[in-house]
Amino acid sequence: MKASQILLALLVTVTFASCSKKEPSSQDENITAVAESAAKPVEADPHDPCRLLDPKEAEAVLGAPLAGAPYRGGQAIGDNAGIPQEEGDACWYYTADNQNFTVQAEWTNAGAINAGVSAHLAKAEGVTKGMMKLQDGTELVGDWDEAKLRGCCIFVALQGDSMVEIDFGGSLTITTQQAADLANKALARLTKPLDINGRAGQTAALKRILARYSSEDPCSLWSAQDITRLLGAPKGEPERSDNTCTYVYTSASGGDVQFMTIVNLHNGYRSYRMENSRNTNFEASINAIGEKEGVGLRGSKAIPGPWEAAIDSPIMFNTVKHDVQIAVRQRGMSHAELTALIGHGYEKIAAGAKQQ
Repeated sequence: MKASQILLALLVTVTFASCSKKEPSSQDENITAVAESAAKPVEADPHDPCRLLDPKEAEAVLGAPLAGAPYRGGQAIGDNAGIPQEEGDACWYYTADNQNFTVQAEWTNAGAINAGVSAHLAKAEGVTKGMMKLQDGTELVGDWDEAKLRGCCIFVALQGDSMVEIDFGGSLTITTQQAADLANKALARLTKPLDINGRAGQTAALKRILARYSSEDPCSLWSAQDITRLLGAPKGEPERSDNTCTYVYTSASGGDVQFMTIVNLHNGYRSYRMENSRNTNFEASINAIGEKEGVGLRGSKAIPGPWEAAIDSPIMFNTVKHDVQIAVRQRGMSHAELTALIGHGYEKIAAGAKQQ
């Protein structure tokens, strides 16, 4: 019995140790991989997506110089978006204020890949060989066999069995027309790539990413003291979940007000634009249903403030600045309170960024 008790105790200890030990995130693994590959010889790859566009072409659509050389990274989805990857599928182009876009390519078998995602592509535009018509009537012309728009901000062009994607959701200014022009240029270089290596810019890109403000606590931007000073005395501890932080505070009038912040410290431009697109579609659907009864949601509108862009919709108050998104879902908060809350968040992010 004594031996079995010892064994059980060891088993429990190991189990708790395993549960409490933090597993390395995929972001941590990518950062380690980039650091290890930095010392390797930089070899050319014929399927390097960074060989499809000239950096000057990227700067022309971004409206500013690149912060560094274009580099290979993962797809523009989730927290790992923009993290350098030695064999990354996407080439990233960043300015100093974090406006960005990506290019991806499939040299072969693109027809099968496109068929697999075609159900998710926008159907509203007319498509013929070498031409694409947007919902607003704009006609885009290129050397593609077929072109479509996926979601709000991904331009897809197919030529033969090859495909190019331009994801321009990371910029507030790039238009669909500009994305189509970039795709056309990239298609022409699939067989004649430029002399560019997407690994050469990875070390500098990683340094810029690590200098940005980061936190695993979704409530890190607002302490209880901050909430008291900005809004009113909080009631209890905030609730944390993924990238959201929920507070309840007592307003000046004595009532309880609840709000939830959604914060994306990286890839904020894409999150901002995708949320706005979803909210617009939701509003349109609800208003179409209520049109006969003469009821509907109020329209979204742009709001000036301590951010680059903001949209006040019935779903959320959505803002973005330097690729960080801060959105608030609330009931009973004034515009002044929202401005104070969100402005403080951006100030803390700026103060917490590391100097390079």
